Amino acid sequence: MKRINATRRSSQRRRRLGAVLSMELILVLPIMLGMICALIEFGMLWSSGQRVKEAASAGCRTATFRGADETAIRKSIERTLGRKSLVTNYSLQIDKPGPDSKEVAVTVSVPMKAAAPDLLSFIGFGLKQRAVIARTIMRCE
Repeated sequence: MKRINATRRSSQRRRRLGAVLSMELILVLPIMLGMICALIEFGMLWSSGQRVKEAASAGCRTATFRGADETAIRKSIERTLGRKSLVTNYSLQIDKPGPDSKEVAVTVSVPMKAAAPDLLSFIGFGLKQRAVIARTIMRCE
């Protein structure tokens, strides 16, 4: 008789433990998935931001040369951006204030939707209407 009761108690404990573990999984899994998505998205945005900064510097360096036109600057920027999604979606602004000015400024802008997948839109952090922007100013030699 005692053995039957001990077996019932242990099976009931196992069922309760399984139910508790299932509830923990249901509560923790969405949080963990959100954190993993955030890490992936942040890493891709950071990497793209570094590429855009480097592209703005390369474009500005090219713009400081005598006779450099917009196509040469664009080629330099596209070579530095590398990824197709960045190259096809960037916008460029070149500021040469005048013939007497010794400085040139290059601004490169890429929409965040092109830089990284929108993984956090389900929690309210979307990448619409946002951009990764880098501006570099150099002195002409």
